[in-house]
Amino acid sequence: MSPWAEIPLLVVVILGMLIGLFGLLLVFFPGLTVIWASNLVWGIATLFNYHKGPWTFALTIATFVVITMLMLLGNILDNIFMAGGARSKGASWWAIGLSWVAMIAGGIYLTPIGGLAAALVVLFLAEWIRAKDHHLALTSMFSMVKGAGWAVFARLGIAGLMISLFAVWYFMLYR
Repeated sequence: MSPWAEIPLLVVVILGMLIGLFGLLLVFFPGLTVIWASNLVWGIATLFNYHKGPWTFALTIATFVVITMLMLLGNILDNIFMAGGARSKGASWWAIGLSWVAMIAGGIYLTPIGGLAAALVVLFLAEWIRAKDHHLALTSMFSMVKGAGWAVFARLGIAGLMISLFAVWYFMLYR
C-alpha cells in the first residue's frame, strides 16, 4: 500500500478504535464490535499482509482470529455480568429477559442511556410485581447496575488487548 493511502486509512482505523473504546463507557454501545470492525477494515485494505509472505500472512490471520475471539468473549461477558448481578440478588430470569428487551428497544428509540434506564425500570417493575417487595426489586436493580459497572471494566480490558494486538499487527507484521 502506498504511503498516501496508508496514512488516511490508518487515521480512519485509529479513529474507529477510539470511538469504540470511548463508546464502551455506554452500556448499550457495541464498542468491542466497532474496534473489531476497524481491525477488519485494516485487514481487508492490507489483504491481511498476504503480500509479505506465507508466515506473515498466517500470523496476521491468527492475530485477527484472536481479536475476533476477544470481541465475542467481551460481548458475552457483558451480558453475563449484567444478568449475573441481578440474578445473584434473586431476580427472576423472565424479569432479566424483559429488561434486556427494554434495553434494546430503549436503546433504539431513546439513545443508549435511555436503553439502560428502560432496562432498570422494567427490571424494578417486574421484580416488584413478582415479589411484591420493593426492597427486593431495588436490590435486584442495583445489582444489575453493579454488574453493568463490572462489565465496563471487563470490556475496557478486552478492548485494550484488542488494540494492543492491532499495534503488534501494524508494527511487527505490517511494517
